[in-house]
Amino acid sequence: MKKISIIALILVIAMSLTACVNDEQKLFNAFSKMQDISSMDSSSEISFNLNAEGFPEDQQANIEQVMALINMSKLTLKQRMVQNEDKTVAKAKVDMNLNVQGLINEDISIWVDTDMSGDSPEIFEVIKIPAMLMGFITPDPAKEYLVYDMSELMNSTSEEINFNELMEWSKELQPKMEEYFKDMVEKFKPGFEIVKEKEKRIVDGKNLTIYELTIDDAELKDLIRYTGNYFMDDEDTMEFIKEYMDVVINMVNLPEEEKAAAIEEINAELEKIEKEMPNIKAKFNTFMDTYKDVTILGEKGIVIEFGINEKGYITHEAGTIDFRIDIGQIAKLLGEEAKGVLNLEINYKSRAYNINNKVIRVELPKVDENNSIDVMQMLEAQMTNMNDFMPVETEAEPTLEAPQLP
Repeated sequence: MKKISIIALILVIAMSLTACVNDEQKLFNAFSKMQDISSMDSSSEISFNLNAEGFPEDQQANIEQVMALINMSKLTLKQRMVQNEDKTVAKAKVDMNLNVQGLINEDISIWVDTDMSGDSPEIFEVIKIPAMLMGFITPDPAKEYLVYDMSELMNSTSEEINFNELMEWSKELQPKMEEYFKDMVEKFKPGFEIVKEKEKRIVDGKNLTIYELTIDDAELKDLIRYTGNYFMDDEDTMEFIKEYMDVVINMVNLPEEEKAAAIEEINAELEKIEKEMPNIKAKFNTFMDTYKDVTILGEKGIVIEFGINEKGYITHEAGTIDFRIDIGQIAKLLGEEAKGVLNLEINYKSRAYNINNKVIRVELPKVDENNSIDVMQMLEAQMTNMNDFMPVETEAEPTLEAPQLP
């Protein structure tokens, strides 16, 4: 159970795949340390600012209606997670609030209880959604929760999936992933610096070292190009994919002959991809050349600051991601005519606290058939109802031809 982050993809690209520069290495180490946290509270706020210009009059009017809603919106997240040292048993809670001033102010809470320590994984999820939305699901006002028991689904497919194999691989996956990315950090050198130590600052009463990640439009394209070429040239990446595919096949309970045939087929496809890699790489670089002048980021680009406390944990994040989509640029490359520019700016800030606090707990609400709806049972009932209305095919009765009279 990990802290939710709006910039997960960007962090993977910018932190796990950056040159092993001193400041970047320090921040990468902090992200690695965050993975070993046993308990934590965190909170995040996300807001949006959408602007549009240059569209035809009718389109501009429609877009401005959407802009009015988006620009008044704020998403707030409060999270808590607790897990054991082996990371096999965990509980988490997320409280979400979407506030669109004057129109919507709704709360959604999600509880997740996972136990991967036994012979079969147990995943139990409870969702509390606003009464207004619940009314679309059931007319019963006593129903407050949706319940999703992943164990039921897993038990129903237990004959098809080898969960022991899955669990063993899951336990081995994280250290392998860490080793894979650690090796990548040492080899990955895009040729420009992304992260710099900015300053020492007091945030929420704590002394933090602030690191700043900045990427502009040109750097983002260079990073995407370099990353794509890196993966296509890196032998360790292909070996990691092969190992993953072997595990997937072994998780499925197939007869040995079928399993061997499936592995042989997958290996043949991977070998084919390796042989075609020069052509794939050439097409990728041609695509990047074609769209090199199409903007992705606006003037602000991506600017994110991370605050690391004295124990090496990231307890503060704040950032801006400025997207700029020029419809005219894209249309021109496709040989079409269109105009208009969209700017979407995402601003967020988050903080982590109560790290490794042994006192905090996550308690799931008590649910029963009176106050909750089982999602699996609801879906099964819907499928049954659909089948009841399906037309039944019947064999046509044979027709007898009357003999023709002379």
